Amino acid sequence: MDNLQQFQSFAKQNKKGVITKNEAVIYTRVSGSKQEDNTSLESQNIQCTQYASRLKLTIKQYFGGTYESAKTDDRKQFKKMITYVKKHRIAFIIVYSIDRFSRAGASAITIVEELKKIGINVLSVTQPVDVETSTGMFFQNLNLLFSKYDNDQRRDKTIMGMRQRLLNGYWMGKAPLGYKNARDANNAPIIVFDENAKYIKKIFLWKLNESLSNKQILDKLSLYGIKLYKQKLTNILRNPVYCGLIAHNLLDGEIIKGKHKGIITKDTFLKVNNINTGTGYKQHKANDNLPLKGGFIKCAKCEKPLTGYIVKKKNIHYYKCGTIGCGCNKNANKMNQLFLNILEKFQLDKKLVAPLKLQLKYTFQYFNKSNKDNAATLKYNLKTIKEKFEKIQERYAIGEIDTVIYNKFSKKFSEEMDKIENEINKTSFEKSNLDFYIDKSINLISNLHNMWNLSDYTQKQQLQNLLFPNGILYDKENDTCRTLKTNSILELTNSLSVILNQKNSGQKNNNVNLSALVAGTGLEPVTFGL
Repeated sequence: MDNLQQFQSFAKQNKKGVITKNEAVIYTRVSGSKQEDNTSLESQNIQCTQYASRLKLTIKQYFGGTYESAKTDDRKQFKKMITYVKKHRIAFIIVYSIDRFSRAGASAITIVEELKKIGINVLSVTQPVDVETSTGMFFQNLNLLFSKYDNDQRRDKTIMGMRQRLLNGYWMGKAPLGYKNARDANNAPIIVFDENAKYIKKIFLWKLNESLSNKQILDKLSLYGIKLYKQKLTNILRNPVYCGLIAHNLLDGEIIKGKHKGIITKDTFLKVNNINTGTGYKQHKANDNLPLKGGFIKCAKCEKPLTGYIVKKKNIHYYKCGTIGCGCNKNANKMNQLFLNILEKFQLDKKLVAPLKLQLKYTFQYFNKSNKDNAATLKYNLKTIKEKFEKIQERYAIGEIDTVIYNKFSKKFSEEMDKIENEINKTSFEKSNLDFYIDKSINLISNLHNMWNLSDYTQKQQLQNLLFPNGILYDKENDTCRTLKTNSILELTNSLSVILNQKNSGQKNNNVNLSALVAGTGLEPVTFGL
């Protein structure tokens, strides 16, 4: 028989997978804040401590002691505990029952298996199994799956109950703006008006009667101390809860009449959302005779948007101000001609096309210098994040970090790299692209009058909003229109046109002094009349 003793020094030890210390941590938790003050946490703590004593384990640390839902394993105390046992090579995690550890099912099994690979085992006081055997691990994994199943059943029952409440007309969850949660005579949950209900009503009436844009509504609300973001306002305008109805994703596309009172009428809601109510009222957004309405042209006196109407007997369209007593109205054809006069003033003289193209290239290069510096910084940041990403991949490959942590940070680094790469692409501008956009811009500015005049309603609105983003004001007293803000490109080309026409300005080099652009046309309102 061979003597193998002399070869013993060549044997390899599984140093990483074996933890010989009899040390443990205890993790306790409850599912919600309402349970935090009861005796459950204390009881769990006592039972786990006694269990550790019976097994002659030294308790190194306590974790949890608060409410953390175990639907996912993205829990603050849970992650803190996992990090601790790995760092200090603690042999055991003790929980009162396996569902205290996790209710996440398959992902929880993955975590347990990854911990076991490095010699860390999860022990349950009420569900003891031999974690050193495959049979014991099978039953522990089964308990984890049953915890997930139990959690899913509870969720299904909760959803079923919520759906039935909704079908009965009761609002579920936090009350929307303008309402507050309350109880009816039968102690059922209901929503009632609060102090913001009057502002919700104003929002709908501003939209319906004054045709205010969302931005104008947000500005007006801010005067009352109501701060909303754009998407929130859009959601309010499209939420039928404000006319006494309920729409909810648990209703599978159904609309239910609510038990609560509507702040506005159903008719008002439909009109604001441009839906024919069957009462003879219908908003006609696209009217080729009235391209300046929709909030683009406003009354200079009260700054309210002009709307449109038609005198049917004469078949003549008019723009009008909705403010009572203002009396501002104008024949649509004449108003449209006023706007065409503005476009003519900004139209580019063809003899200036060639020098203007050259100057636009100089200008682009001048303002694009910072982009080159930005690109260098972005590339450096991208390189740094790529190095971090490669490092975490390496640590995951050798088992230093588990799947949950790896997935979290790999997703984070991937998203950061995508954002930086997109930003780098924005700063990169090929010469062919520059020539294309300059030619396109020159062509547009050289034909503003005809392009707007020959366009359809939608194209006209797109062009006029592009050129004058804040719209224009009509002064009835002087019968003039004036611009509020001019598109920066239009402003630039107009300024360059002026500069290039100033033959005695003293400019001797091909690159026109860019400082002259600072005080160009457009900084002050420009007025044109017939």
